[in-house]
Amino acid sequence: MHADWSERQELILRDDAGRPDAPLRRQTIGVQIHVLLRREIIVGRLLPRAALSEQDLAQRFGVSRTPVREALIKLAEENLVETFPQYGSFVSPITLSDVLDNQFVREAIECSAIERAIERGGEESAKTLMRIMDRQAMAEAAGDDVGFFQADEQLHEYLLTLAGHRQAWRVVVNAKAQLDRVRHLIMRRPTKLPSVIAEHRVIVDRVIAREPVGAVEAMRTHLRGVFSSIAILEQENPEYFAPSASGVGRPGGNPPGRESKTTLRGREKA
Repeated sequence: MHADWSERQELILRDDAGRPDAPLRRQTIGVQIHVLLRREIIVGRLLPRAALSEQDLAQRFGVSRTPVREALIKLAEENLVETFPQYGSFVSPITLSDVLDNQFVREAIECSAIERAIERGGEESAKTLMRIMDRQAMAEAAGDDVGFFQADEQLHEYLLTLAGHRQAWRVVVNAKAQLDRVRHLIMRRPTKLPSVIAEHRVIVDRVIAREPVGAVEAMRTHLRGVFSSIAILEQENPEYFAPSASGVGRPGGNPPGRESKTTLRGREKA
């Protein structure tokens, strides 16, 4: 094993908000590689349909192919990786039905919790919410996409914690992998970040003003913004998505990088 594995661990052994993730340090190398690849897929460092070579990944991490294979199997179970016999493994395209299921779970939990957050909130929680908002605005102004997303996650996590349902955030995190892939891709658009901040400010203002009906509506509007984001991504990057009933995605269901014989014959005639 290469001596620089410990350096790679420091990148892996952090939770989704960028904090040290102590329990993960006790996991196997295969689990740690799974966590890193999972995050790279979710944040878009590994784009849909990107090839994942066991040999290249083993060389990258300085390990044998066995823990890499274990990680890829786990990712396939989560629908984040597809494996085609004779062709290899690839990052799965985004499946719209999975995104909609993720969004449904998130909306149900967070909209339910925000009313209780208002009941339990006070002056100190208001200050905390404003600090998180300031942190996100500073990240947006600095072009810090990582900091922006971390502040985004911290805001939603804090509202669940304030409601007395901190563990529910783990449920949300585990349930929104496909949804987060869309969120990270759409956040690359320059107009998206200011709109997210504006939506967050409405949520925070209504929580501080102790307006439960308005807060729930603001949260629901914010979370459902992913629907319009998907429509934009479908138009700009249809190759990111799996085929759907609307015809969006890669027609024919061929493995990534492969073309059907019909397509090849058509090109030969052209």
